[in-house]
Amino acid sequence: MAKIVLTETETEICTLLNRVADHIRATTNEQLTLRIAGGWVRDKLLGLASHDIDIAVDHMSGFTLAQHVTSYMQLHSIATSSVGKINSNPSRSKHLETATTKVLGQFVDFVHLRSETYEEDSRIPQIEFGTPEEDARRRDITINALFYNLRTREVEDFTGRGLKDLEEGVVRTPMDAEQTFKDDPLRVLRVLRFASRFGYEIEKETARAMEREVVRSELERKISRERVGVEVEKMAEGERPVLAIQLILKFGLYECVFRAPSRETWADDVDVDAMAAESVTRCTLKMLDEASLHALIPSQYSVTLHDRRILILASYVYPFHAAVATDRKRNASVALLVVRDGLKLPTNDADSIAAVHMLVPRITAMAALCCAGPVERNTLGHLIRDAGARWIVATVFAAAVQLHKGVSTDQVVATFSAFIRAVKEAELEDAFKLKHIVNGRDVATLLGCRTGPGIKPVLDRIMDWQLAHPRGTHDECREFIIEEIAPHMPL
Repeated sequence: MAKIVLTETETEICTLLNRVADHIRATTNEQLTLRIAGGWVRDKLLGLASHDIDIAVDHMSGFTLAQHVTSYMQLHSIATSSVGKINSNPSRSKHLETATTKVLGQFVDFVHLRSETYEEDSRIPQIEFGTPEEDARRRDITINALFYNLRTREVEDFTGRGLKDLEEGVVRTPMDAEQTFKDDPLRVLRVLRFASRFGYEIEKETARAMEREVVRSELERKISRERVGVEVEKMAEGERPVLAIQLILKFGLYECVFRAPSRETWADDVDVDAMAAESVTRCTLKMLDEASLHALIPSQYSVTLHDRRILILASYVYPFHAAVATDRKRNASVALLVVRDGLKLPTNDADSIAAVHMLVPRITAMAALCCAGPVERNTLGHLIRDAGARWIVATVFAAAVQLHKGVSTDQVVATFSAFIRAVKEAELEDAFKLKHIVNGRDVATLLGCRTGPGIKPVLDRIMDWQLAHPRGTHDECREFIIEEIAPHMPL
């Protein structure tokens, strides 16, 4: 298992970097050992493709090494790119300056080996040049602490556990777990993420440390919400999002991870059943895999990876779906606030998730009507217009919620298939793009009134007419306005 098979490009990169090290030794008498560190080594040992090459160097900064690499390539007429410097950014868990440049067409990062020491009240370490052993011990888990020596072409396991843990499917910290988590509590979430990503077992001592109140308290106190959001997002995008939320629940971290606004701001005392997050996530994945349902989905609205991510995140925060809180003097969905403020994810994501939650009862009711018999086209069209381009995503989620509530899979599929089929048969897939056949200015002229917000109810009636008369012409709509709307306008 400890044998890594390089691609042709990887072989060329390793050979070139060794030549750079030889050149540095010949010109400066500085003897360097270059290693590929971390995730690339792990993934290659697992037979997975990886393009995330991080070169760790001793006795020199990563930026200086990157400059040597580009100088050497220029000297030998090899195409180069500029060296970028990624400054340390502790709030994003980027504790070390990193240099990046293209080597033979592939981006490569360069860092120096380091040791870390922590102050009691901070997760931001004091960093010094370190040995490979020190660098390996300061990493989050053993399977991420492996190195690949470019000179010997061998895997190096300085923790003495990484290779065995990778073979046995175990996630553990290289050093004492409780101290590791107290130093940097973000590692708790990283343990969960990698355990769920690979389906690995969390080692007993590591698990016990994660259950201790002092570790949970440090996670709550030290970690920025942005960093929590990054980890949750990666869990949601991973292959095992159900296992990820199971682990969050198992270790009692749901309220800490999915931080909601103070209960004092809530409009009602809504019960939050955190365990529902696991059930809804599982049901969402089941609906995403339901071939008969997806066969009906219009091709232009096929569920994308982005849609899947939104659906999983919506599932994670489903326990808050019925809660409303005051936000900036307005009422807002608590689920929206958890995503926007508790996870610091983009506002568009928060808005999409809140909209999907809000649409569940409406789409569910409409699907039941469609299953029972024909539904008026304008009634169906108004729902699609309100849902917008996310109507299919909301439909999949509504189906998942019904499955969560105990409705059989066959019944759920039949009901929501009837809804999608009705939308397609009525040619309403793009109803949210429909423009008014008579614009607001012409309407105002016909009615002898001013344009502005006051004309919106009239435009709504016109749209209702359009949805009910899909083949209606401009002249027919004008006639409708004159005969049906004008007589009821106030003088």
